[in-house]
Amino acid sequence: MVWQGILQSLLPLAGGALTLVVLHRRKEASEDETWLTPIGSEGVKIALAFAVFLWILPAGALLSIPLLLILTLLSPAAREEWSTHRRPRLLALSVALLCLTATGVLPVNEPVAPSSWGQPLFTENPEAPLYPASEQYTWITSDVEILQSVSMRLPHQTGVFGSEWTALSLASLLNMETGRMHQAIALLDAEVTIVRLDPETIVLEPVPAPSELDVRLSDETIETVEFRRYDIKSTAFGLDSSGTKVGEVALSAVSSWGGQLDMLVLVRPVGHPDLESDAFGESLLREWLGARA
Repeated sequence: MVWQGILQSLLPLAGGALTLVVLHRRKEASEDETWLTPIGSEGVKIALAFAVFLWILPAGALLSIPLLLILTLLSPAAREEWSTHRRPRLLALSVALLCLTATGVLPVNEPVAPSSWGQPLFTENPEAPLYPASEQYTWITSDVEILQSVSMRLPHQTGVFGSEWTALSLASLLNMETGRMHQAIALLDAEVTIVRLDPETIVLEPVPAPSELDVRLSDETIETVEFRRYDIKSTAFGLDSSGTKVGEVALSAVSSWGGQLDMLVLVRPVGHPDLESDAFGESLLREWLGARA
């Protein structure tokens, strides 16, 4: 959905420009001043560069904002301009950042849903974070594999370069994946009756795994996905202070132009036979990628 990405990159520019226009009309300006005076022609170029960087730079705004701010402070003349026009520039920048943040609520495509998986058991996740916008489908197979297909908005980036790594790193830093896992843990608890699992006592522990997987879809097509693997541990049993392992998670992610991340989450309990034969869940990932193509 590229149109969301276009809106995502232009809305901050519109918000910053509107702020400058309002400030200009509220003050008694000399005849040679316009609403662009506080930022000048170089400021316009930097603003346009920001919109482009959202599409081409890894991490998007997270990298481009500090980079562009440094560029505006490199020369003594630029620092003097900041001293003269600090207030309108900071106000315009603040509004632009608010507009960029607001684009995190733009809608996303429906999650990828292979027809062979049938109808999802759930088409929403009440435990998922409210921000950014996302949709999630959940299935459970006959041999107790829990599949979650997630579509998520990336408010900081509209391009695809490095977006999967950045998004998954931010999610891990902010502990967002644990909240999303509550629904899967509740399903696991309902299906595996040997032990009782309380989602509030569950922690995800990253385990060594390739950061990328090359998945062969056909003789001519290979798709690379960002990959993470976690142990599911419960602290409820009191046997180990770090928690007792009760399952594993395999997470794969692929981004698309326009600022959307698609993820496949595979949750399996300890002892599941596929943990040995297909630890990364590549057979299911291949079906998921085929439906996404």
